[in-house]
Amino acid sequence: MPRPKRSRRIHRPPIASGFMPFGTSSGTAGNVTLLFEEYEALRLSDYEGISQQDAADRMEVSRPTFSRIYDQARQKLSRALVEGLSITIEGGNVSFNESWFKCKSCNTAFCLPENQKKSGDCPVCRSADIVDVSRKTNVINSDLLPRPAVHQTGYCLCPRCGLRISHQAGIPCRSLICTHCGSAMIREHHPFGVNS
Repeated sequence: MPRPKRSRRIHRPPIASGFMPFGTSSGTAGNVTLLFEEYEALRLSDYEGISQQDAADRMEVSRPTFSRIYDQARQKLSRALVEGLSITIEGGNVSFNESWFKCKSCNTAFCLPENQKKSGDCPVCRSADIVDVSRKTNVINSDLLPRPAVHQTGYCLCPRCGLRISHQAGIPCRSLICTHCGSAMIREHHPFGVNS
């Protein structure tokens, strides 16, 4: 009997839940599913440029396990690029570094300040229809992620209390007021923004 798979540590949910190839009919070529841990391996190794040993330590897996996850991710991305396949980011046995929530009404993903443990309403649309993404260890539902149709590009951040919400295209971060401390929000800059 195989040993149970350990949960992989993920920094935050991906901004997009997938990608479509440009210049092909949607759904005709097929689909590749990139697991959350594979996405995180690519983010740490290729986007942040850290060593595989440091990336393995951040994900709380062994170096050989990280290498296998990373190799699988690169093979899937290569196949999607060469064959013109859609990419869906979902699934896997993961846990997040912080408490992340998603509003089911406006698809905003947000992280609460450390001193606030429970989410009341969405900081963007004030809806009470909130899902705790970080409590799910075996995430298989892509509805927990922000939808790509929202065209999110990063996060808005409260400089005083640390509340983070996913950025909505066309709405300047500075026009949002933090619902917890009343400060004006600012844009979190990737990859050198405020990270906890």
